[in-house]
Amino acid sequence: MRLALVSDIHGNLAALEAVMQDIERRQVHQVVNLGDTLSGPLLPMETAQRLSTLPWLHVAGNHERQVLHLPLPRQNPSDAYTSGQLAETDKAWLASHADPCDPRLHQATMWPDRLGSDVALCHGSPRSDIEYLLETPVGEEARLATPAEIEERLDGRIPPHIGLLACGHTHVPRSVELAGLLIVNPGSVGLPAYDDDHPYPLSRYHRIETGSPHARYAVVEKHNGRWICDLISVPYDHESMALLADQRDRPDWAYALRTGHMPRG
Repeated sequence: MRLALVSDIHGNLAALEAVMQDIERRQVHQVVNLGDTLSGPLLPMETAQRLSTLPWLHVAGNHERQVLHLPLPRQNPSDAYTSGQLAETDKAWLASHADPCDPRLHQATMWPDRLGSDVALCHGSPRSDIEYLLETPVGEEARLATPAEIEERLDGRIPPHIGLLACGHTHVPRSVELAGLLIVNPGSVGLPAYDDDHPYPLSRYHRIETGSPHARYAVVEKHNGRWICDLISVPYDHESMALLADQRDRPDWAYALRTGHMPRG
């Protein structure tokens, strides 16, 4: 079983196309999208239409929830732009994505018929779509979470037979093994840096930066009974998307797309 994991596309169609081309040559059995698919000032409608015909498995992220369920005046600029661009058919497709934080599930989403019986998926952590699982903000930066922090955020929601947990949300490509469980964040396809104060409001903000404009995803494969991970960076025409962000009056996005960093000052 070889799976491609993508996450946090954020309406970046150029990055998505580059990743899809790279995936095609790797002969994967299934592609899994871990959420935050459309939100941003780029090409949300076009990205939805590109993805809606593909046999991918989709998990809802926090931005799916915000676009679909927050009143427009309460949406941030990226979500509000996306809401205004999407047709009702696009919103219906977005609403069909599995919600791993639905209280009726009590655990990360699993598709044993499509992924095998030892794979679980979430967007943030198994208990919240805005909680970081593998990162911990400290001041204006973020560090790798400690094993104790990760264990606390798993909250006993991952059954012991699960060998692979895939998550997204923080945009940081990373794989961590914890007591026989491989946790993989493939990084962000479409946004290599951002700053935020959620879900840590006591801090003014923190930065997440990957340091380059590449599109990122992961391929995982079960080998000799254990999951192994390949974190992949793909170059693409990021300048075309940065120019689009400039046109939408989003210099923060433009800088992130060009550099993989956030502007200082």
